[in-house]
This record gives sequence, structure tokens and C-alpha cells, in this order.
Amino acid sequence: MADIAQQATLRTPQDPPITAGREAWNAGAAFYLVLVLIAATVIVLGFTPSFYLKSVLRLPTPPLTLLTITHGVIFTAWLALFIAQAALIVARRPAPHRQLGMLGAVLFGVMISLGVSTAITAGKLGHAPPGGAPPLHFMALPLFAMTGATALVATALLKRRRSDWHKRLMLASLFSMIGPGVHRLLIPMGLADHAVTMVFVSSYVLLGVAMAYDFKTAKRIHPAYHLAATVFVLVNVLVVWAFESPQWLRFAKAITA
Repeated sequence: MADIAQQATLRTPQDPPITAGREAWNAGAAFYLVLVLIAATVIVLGFTPSFYLKSVLRLPTPPLTLLTITHGVIFTAWLALFIAQAALIVARRPAPHRQLGMLGAVLFGVMISLGVSTAITAGKLGHAPPGGAPPLHFMALPLFAMTGATALVATALLKRRRSDWHKRLMLASLFSMIGPGVHRLLIPMGLADHAVTMVFVSSYVLLGVAMAYDFKTAKRIHPAYHLAATVFVLVNVLVVWAFESPQWLRFAKAITA
């Protein structure tokens, strides 16, 4: 009887486990898919001149190496899988969504590993976007951003049996990775000096929209978004610190030596 009472307590409208049924699992699915598509579009548009259509547009962007090509392909595969999984929930097919979860976790791990290598290589070669911090300082932005995204995805995987937590944390992890796309979109607009600030603002805006939807539909903001906001702010603070920190510079020199 105690177990039954405990399960009944857990099954609130806002915090349903996956076993609570398809209606709970599909709540707000279309809204989440729209936000996923917005974030994915920003990323793809940002990398179109330097990656997706580099051979067609022939703009003066850095040359592609085997490392950057592999990273771009894996990231694109993960992004496509992310969209597919969100679409499966809209189509009321949670089973294949969960079956693809392991593939998504593997792709994410490979993507982050390649991303770290790419960021360190760029710092070592002295590559940094115009208007940004010096290369070794700027290297903090992708490294801390990927650390934050990894923390969110890892927590989402641990919470995979709680769809309310899982879907929000995964969505927030995608928001945390739109920065490079935003940065590349702003540079041709002559906003390079403000690009780093806008990287963080864009993530906050998307997270704010998701929070507002929660408040509108459930009259409260889910704790998963509070956790995500904390991670976003922490990453922001660490990047600002690293851009001016001699301690970070010593660390960056050590890992790029």
C-alpha cells in the first residue's frame, strides 16, 4: 500500500514518469519540436559559409581539415537525430525515440571529444573569430560551453525515465550549443565586437521562451530549467573570467603545448 501511495504522489501533471502514459509524454511535444528546429536552423545557417556550402560560396573562411570535417559530420548527424527524436514524440512514437537514445548518447560523446580537440587545435594554431578575445583566451568559450552541455546531457540521461526532466534538459543542452552558429552569423553583420555577448543572450532568450511556456501551461517553471539556467550562468561567468585571467592563460598554454 505504501508503494502505491508513493507512486500516486509522484504522478503529478508536471512530473510524469514515462510510464504515466502517452498523453503525459506528448504534452507540449509540438512546442519542443519548434524550439529544436529554431536552434538547429541557427546552427546550420551559421556554419553554412564555412562548412556546409564552403566549396560553393568560396568565402575567405579557414580551410577545413580532417578534424573539422569529422567534427562537423558527427555534429550534423547528432543534430539530425535530435530533430528526428523530437519528431517521433510529436508522432506519438516514444518507443523508437527511446531506442535511438543510445545512438544519440554515443554520437554526443564522439562529438564532444572531437569538439574539444578542435577547440584546442584552434587555440594552438592561433585561430579566433575577429573581434573576439586572443586565441588562447577565446578557447575558453567552446571548452566551457561544451562542459556545460555535457553536464546537461549527462543529467538528462540519468533522468531518462522522467520525461519531464529529460526533455527539458535535452532541449536546454541544444540551446547551449547554438553559440558558434550565432557567432558566425553576427560577424558578417559587422557585430563581431558584440558577438560573444549575443552568444549568451541568444541561449538565455531560448531558455526564457521555454520557461515562459512552462509558466503559461503549468503555472510554474520546472526545476530542470532552473538547473539549466544555473549551468548557463556558470558557463558565462567562467568564460568572462577566462578572457581576462592569467591563470587561464597558463592553463591554455599548457594544454596546447
